[in-house]
Amino acid sequence: MSRAEIETFFTRYRDAFNRLDGDAVADLWHVPCGITDGAEVTWWSEDSTMRANHRALCAVYAAADYARADFEIVHAHAMGANDAFVHIHWALQRRDGTLLQRFGTGYNLRRTPGGPKVLLATAYAENLSAMKKETRHAAQ
Repeated sequence: MSRAEIETFFTRYRDAFNRLDGDAVADLWHVPCGITDGAEVTWWSEDSTMRANHRALCAVYAAADYARADFEIVHAHAMGANDAFVHIHWALQRRDGTLLQRFGTGYNLRRTPGGPKVLLATAYAENLSAMKKETRHAAQ
């Protein structure tokens, strides 16, 4: 998998989140697939449960006043013709332009007939609990 293909994939991935379109995000995940946050591992063997997760994640982002994300590819390592491991640093901004959160995530990508898709994500630094607290404070 080429660096250009990886960059194009993450631009599409970021753009789907920037639209808060959980279905467009889910379209970029392989089935089966999984995610780990350091505490637990979630495996999705069905599209419907994976898709529901991404819709819910976009709802959390929206409630926390998310406006956009920027990413930096820290490391991209091709693993043969059809797979890659990519380490990304994300910076999420609120609608007022202030920083919502910075975090890193590792992704195993797999090339499919429709292009690369996420096979496994390791969300080792994202803090959804903090975003949910942001939501409660914003509502007050």
